[in-house]
Amino acid sequence: MIGPADIFQRTMMLIGEDKVEKLSKAKVAVCGLGGVGSFAFESLVRCGVGNFVIIDKDKVVLSNLNRQLIATISNIGRLKVDIARERAFDINPFVKVEIIPEKITSENIFNILNNKNLDYIVDAIDDIGAKIALIKFASKEHIKIISCMGMGNRINPLLIKVSDIYSTRYCPLAKKLRSILRKENIKSLKVVYSEEKPLKPNYEYLKEQSEKKRVPASISFVPPVAGFIIAYEVIKDLVFSD
Repeated sequence: MIGPADIFQRTMMLIGEDKVEKLSKAKVAVCGLGGVGSFAFESLVRCGVGNFVIIDKDKVVLSNLNRQLIATISNIGRLKVDIARERAFDINPFVKVEIIPEKITSENIFNILNNKNLDYIVDAIDDIGAKIALIKFASKEHIKIISCMGMGNRINPLLIKVSDIYSTRYCPLAKKLRSILRKENIKSLKVVYSEEKPLKPNYEYLKEQSEKKRVPASISFVPPVAGFIIAYEVIKDLVFSD
């Protein structure tokens, strides 16, 4: 009979059985299962985090195939939360995953995440309104959070950094978010961001003319690196920080 000790034996060798046990009791909300969030979530599952809330309203579409872990031809049209949960159970049958196929807003954030007993929130959402709602909720409820800044229009994963948002540079999303957070009197936020100056997308390749200038360009290896860095920061904070 398979057990957690079989699945996580290599992790136990590295960080110890006590820390793996602590991770099995931790609960993390992963908000957004795109190019960053899908890799962050699955990495945390493979590390042994035992309890999750995953939130994403979207279904897999063709344009996700170049960078999202859960995106395959056979999954086109399926909810991302359903696919991610299935993969999690196929990795660790003991994991608990609550799915919420909704868009986070300032109006529904409390109902979605209140009383979930969360230890950590991963913000891998593109929408700035949803990011602000998550950050404000985490601040109010004193829950640790890490927020991913823009990974689109970049090609060099070696320039991805971890910092407080007030120390970031070259990231338009972080700049916009900083301005709002100052007004909200939020003085600190751990973020993953890129110090690469964004490249200019060539929109002539978009299939739909109406989409021009609305979506960033992307490549297969930049968002996943950000997701893995997020997973490291979460694990570090959960079991290695006092």
